[in-house]
Amino acid sequence: MITWAASDGRESGGDRVVPAASTIKIFVASAFWRSTLDPDERVDVPPVPWSLADRLSGPLTLGDCALLMLAVSDNAATNVLLDRIGFDAVNDEARRLGAERTQVRRPMIADGPENLTCAADLARGLASIGEERVLTALACAHDSLLPYLLPGRDVRVKTGEVDTVYHEVALVDRSLAVAVCSSPAGSPVEVATVAAEVAAGSLEQGDGSR
Repeated sequence: MITWAASDGRESGGDRVVPAASTIKIFVASAFWRSTLDPDERVDVPPVPWSLADRLSGPLTLGDCALLMLAVSDNAATNVLLDRIGFDAVNDEARRLGAERTQVRRPMIADGPENLTCAADLARGLASIGEERVLTALACAHDSLLPYLLPGRDVRVKTGEVDTVYHEVALVDRSLAVAVCSSPAGSPVEVATVAAEVAAGSLEQGDGSR
């Protein structure tokens, strides 16, 4: 089942709660950059499957972890930040951003209850993030087809995938956020195509109202 939402209020099943997968990382990033932690603090990165940060030579900083978490969806880097920030701070940040149904409940690639979100929360949350370092890190990610489906647009995307779900949340032209969630997991092509159609519809309505 595919659900979607845009930050302009358009949605289809946008409140349906699903496992968040790696889309939860946008809220971790926002919470980190609003915290009092020093981004230049050097940290050890314990190994976590599907990660890069724990394999790099030399010490990393918390700021490096924040970049890797969004640019390459690094799970080890995410867990370092979650350990330092705490789940409560991330959940409080999600509430502040208008993501009422979003909740982090465990580290990445760990036993425990799934982290949760919905398309409406993802769209509202990303649209509400004003921290430039979050948006810059998202611009480094290249694991979605959506930028190719919206040529000429500034598209910054965070994907999320586990066996049961595949999601994408994107900020388009730094003005419209669109989120598409699929559970059971749709294909990346299918989800990106829906996201492109939703974004185009919202952007066309916005152009027409001017």
